[in-house]
Amino acid sequence: MFRIAFAASVLIAAAPALAQPAPPGGPPGERHLFISPSGEPFRGPDGLADWFAGADADRDGALTLPEFRNDAMRFFKLLDANGDGQMDGPENTAYETKIVPEITRMDFIGGPGGGPPPGKRPMIRKVDRHAQPRTGAARFSLLNEPQPVRGGDADLNQRVSSDEWAKAARRRFELLDTDQDGKLTLDALRPRLAR
Repeated sequence: MFRIAFAASVLIAAAPALAQPAPPGGPPGERHLFISPSGEPFRGPDGLADWFAGADADRDGALTLPEFRNDAMRFFKLLDANGDGQMDGPENTAYETKIVPEITRMDFIGGPGGGPPPGKRPMIRKVDRHAQPRTGAARFSLLNEPQPVRGGDADLNQRVSSDEWAKAARRRFELLDTDQDGKLTLDALRPRLAR
């Protein structure tokens, strides 16, 4: 129990912006949440642009694989609270409960916290019967990956090493680089959020 609390406190201390709630008075947090391909939450009116600007190290308007991977590894270091080069169960639990709790909630549209307004029936999002439904982090992300941290666990041993994380970053970049030109642009990524 101490380890989970320690991991959560280190994560929150190291990255206070990650644990910020949705802006008060606005729509539910889910409506202003973007989750980067590596699972980092960005809360605000244009989280995709905020993530892209931070990842685009040379500010040329395009993300290359090295920039994309460096951004992923930066977030890995924040999640690896004890610095052992692996994200394990307690660190993953801190991710799911303290950093991005939205990925574990069922979501309805309407009331506070995503629930229906008092006295109203929930409005459930329309789902295209032919499309694969998006759950978890995928509802707020460019990729249909419900839990990005667990998605990096290639050998399924309940831990994600830095090597696995770097390989996951490459795989995610290749999925997003649909024209295979070796770069991602904000304009090309934006339509993926509407899917």
